[in-house]
Amino acid sequence: MKKHKKYIERNDLKGATHLEVSVYYTKGGANYFAGGTTPRGYYISVIPVTKGNGTVSFVMFTGRKKLLFETARYTAGQFDRAVDMANDVENELIAAVVAENKAA
Repeated sequence: MKKHKKYIERNDLKGATHLEVSVYYTKGGANYFAGGTTPRGYYISVIPVTKGNGTVSFVMFTGRKKLLFETARYTAGQFDRAVDMANDVENELIAAVVAENKAA
């Protein structure tokens, strides 16, 4: 399964140099940290990260994710659709993560 990932350099983040924007598929299931279950489908996530010297580091439990759509299984066509849909909600998640990062 593919994962679409890109990095956006930002100068206004505390303790981070970039935002990692990812589109991915997950099988879902039990979520032991948050309780309940996670739906199976395609997601977009935005996480503040620090890139340097060939490494990428991040702080656990930071950033945001959003379900783009639920599906029964992974297909390449649906993944391409998810990447297109992610372009529409990407800026909304980026704004939320930057606001949280500045408030911290």
